[in-house]
Amino acid sequence: MRQIISILLAAAVLPAAEIPKNSEFHVKLTAPLSTETNKKGDKISAVVATPAEWAGAVMEGEVKESKSGNKYKGTSTLLFSFNKLVPKEGEPIGVSADVKSFVNSKGKANVDEEGQIIEKKNNLGKIALASGAGALVGALAGGGTGAAIGAGVGAGAAIILVQFGAKAPNIRFDAGSEVVLSVTKRDGKK
Repeated sequence: MRQIISILLAAAVLPAAEIPKNSEFHVKLTAPLSTETNKKGDKISAVVATPAEWAGAVMEGEVKESKSGNKYKGTSTLLFSFNKLVPKEGEPIGVSADVKSFVNSKGKANVDEEGQIIEKKNNLGKIALASGAGALVGALAGGGTGAAIGAGVGAGAAIILVQFGAKAPNIRFDAGSEVVLSVTKRDGKK
């Protein structure tokens, strides 16, 4: 009987600990996120709505850049990343999360709270640059094997950052705005 209970408890815990590569997560911001009020280094968080096994967990991240445009011709930029998943129970898990889409708190897709159309960009070019630099350093240090290791280290060190841009004075998402993320667990990191 004890073995059956132990197996059932283990089975109940295992799915939550696993995050298949590029898993789709729907999260809702817990506080407003804006180029007007947030600055570089500000912490951000969102509550996981789906997948069901992670519902109620908190996705944490940080604002990397926040720039308001001028009133007439400026472009606003908001750059942030989510890098940690904090389950309701258990240890935080290091993740990489790429924004696939978003819906503002009013239910409108791909526009901010003011109705401004938002462009999404990522830093895949920066990841390629980091991988190339890592490969170069590795090759200088250890030949072909070093280049392969260096490329992997360079790519692993790069975090996927999501940049939003709009030809508007500010970008603003209120609490409750939903973000759809493609999430991958970072090996061995919390």
